[in-house]
Amino acid sequence: MNDTPPDSALRRSRQPDPGASPVRGCVLLVEDDPEGAAATAALIQSFGWAVAHSCSAEAALDLIEAGAHAFDVVLADIAMPGEFDGVELAVHLRRMRPELRVVLMTGYTSEVHRAAWDGFELLPKPCPPRLLQSTLARTA
Repeated sequence: MNDTPPDSALRRSRQPDPGASPVRGCVLLVEDDPEGAAATAALIQSFGWAVAHSCSAEAALDLIEAGAHAFDVVLADIAMPGEFDGVELAVHLRRMRPELRVVLMTGYTSEVHRAAWDGFELLPKPCPPRLLQSTLARTA
């Protein structure tokens, strides 16, 4: 059984455990792979962040443009199906909301140059937990 929500759906994951540090902010995780998204969201939550998930760049843009949620950082995979990939999402967000921090992730070395050329912060995928934690900590 596939529990993947429709592309336009937003799934807000549970708040961090009560024993964890106070919530530091909210990350919008843009990831089309449900298993990768679940693992990454759980890791981000363990660092004390709230997490919202979007399955595509288009759905993420709709969510941000609606303004219903205040995000501190967007963490987006580069390789995604749809009209926009992660780099195109980041470029659009840079124009639309220059104050919103965008961090890109990829497991494909061919995408690294494109993201770096545009000046975006890039994390490897899979990302070592300490690197992800320190990257998010620079936002708090």
